Amino acid sequence: MAWNRDDLAAGLAFLAIGLFFAGNTALSLDIGTAESMGPGFFPLALCIILILLGTAILFNARKRPDEPRAPFNVRAVVLVIAAPVAFGLTLRSLGLVPSLAITIALAVAASRTIGWARGAAIVAGMTVFCVVVFYYGLQVPVDLFNPVFFTARSS
Repeated sequence: MAWNRDDLAAGLAFLAIGLFFAGNTALSLDIGTAESMGPGFFPLALCIILILLGTAILFNARKRPDEPRAPFNVRAVVLVIAAPVAFGLTLRSLGLVPSLAITIALAVAASRTIGWARGAAIVAGMTVFCVVVFYYGLQVPVDLFNPVFFTARSS
C-alpha cells in the first residue's frame, strides 16, 4: 500500500511530540483527577489530543498516495510568523482593534488565492468577531483603542 510521505512525516512528528511531552508531564507534574485537577492535567490532555491527531493523520497517510508538492512559499512563512509577533508588539501601544486588524491582515496576505476585497472582508469580520468574543464575551482587560496613541498631541 502506498503512503503519503507528507502525512506520514506529520503524523509521526505529532505522535513523537505528544508522547515526549505526555511522558515528561506524567513524570514531573501532578496530574490530579477531573474533580481536583493538578498542574499537569491540562498539558496531559493536550498531549493526548496531539497523539490522537497524529494517529488520525497516520491512518489518512495510508489512504492517499503522494501528491505533487507545491513550491515553497517564503512569503507565507514570513507573514504567518510575523502576524503573532505584530500582535504582541502592537497590542499595548495601539489597542485591541488596530492590533487585531494588523495581525489578521498579515495572515490574510500570506494567501496567494485571497483577493483584496475578500481579504478586507475577512479582516473586518474576524476583527469584529474577536472583539465580541474576547473584549465583550470574555472581558479581557485591554483597551479597544489606546487613548494616548489616538489623541491629538498638542505642543
